[in-house]
Amino acid sequence: MRTIQIHYPISTATQLDSERCVMALGFFDGVHLGHQKIIKTAKRLADEKNLKLAVMTFSHHPSSVIKKGKIIKNYITPLSVKVKVLKQLGVDLLYVIDFNEEVAKIPHHQFVNDYLCGLNCAHVVAGFDYKYGFKGKGDMEQLSIDSAGRFEVTTVPKLEKDEEKVSSTLLRELISSGKVEKIREYLGRNYEVLGEVKGRGRTCTINFDPDYYLPCPGQYEVTIMKGLFHLKGICEVKSVHHPGQLMVTLFHDQLFDDHSNVRLQWDNFIADFEMDAFHAQRDFRELEMSI
Repeated sequence: MRTIQIHYPISTATQLDSERCVMALGFFDGVHLGHQKIIKTAKRLADEKNLKLAVMTFSHHPSSVIKKGKIIKNYITPLSVKVKVLKQLGVDLLYVIDFNEEVAKIPHHQFVNDYLCGLNCAHVVAGFDYKYGFKGKGDMEQLSIDSAGRFEVTTVPKLEKDEEKVSSTLLRELISSGKVEKIREYLGRNYEVLGEVKGRGRTCTINFDPDYYLPCPGQYEVTIMKGLFHLKGICEVKSVHHPGQLMVTLFHDQLFDDHSNVRLQWDNFIADFEMDAFHAQRDFRELEMSI
């Protein structure tokens, strides 16, 4: 996969170097099942048309520039991790736009001219609620108008599970409330943090990208993985913690060398940080009835 960084204004050299493609649009934080549906739809079309599969995303969330509502500064998949996931999904070209105030002010029709037609798009795929251009005035209906027949447009409908829209917002709500065991239903995999392990014996430190979105304070059952080796342990998330660092107490002596690259998988919430209440994996009313 080739990653192309795009700064404002988009350069003529970047446009001239672009390859004919099917482009999937979105921020894709988490690359959850809804995102995967968009990318797989784009891949199917790219294969049918014998074109490159491209994804366009932003370097950071637009809310960090457009000060409206909640500002998102931490991510389910920081950019370095998102790159790896997209590569696994078969993406050929990844365009990463450096989102700033100038980009935020681009009118919707100019965005289409410069960033879609300008990058040789033959077909554009995005979710039903995708917005683009100044003040989000561009939507999927407007995209068909702005394309002016220069490329085709496919809108991917909403994906729901258990009557919930699969979204990055839902995933953040689950993570922030400690319900890490529910993430797999919407993400398609357990929630993980990629990092570097340090320490010996049954206590180790995981150093990771501080841009990761962490669960709420409490104690969690986690699994540290490197290749075929899996070690279970307990991780404490504190209300005040060193950014990019977590302490894990393992059930057995760790087998990894210092500075090994590992994956920390969040399995279950055990208790709040003060150990006042234990987390029921089922609804409290159901638990009471079973007792």
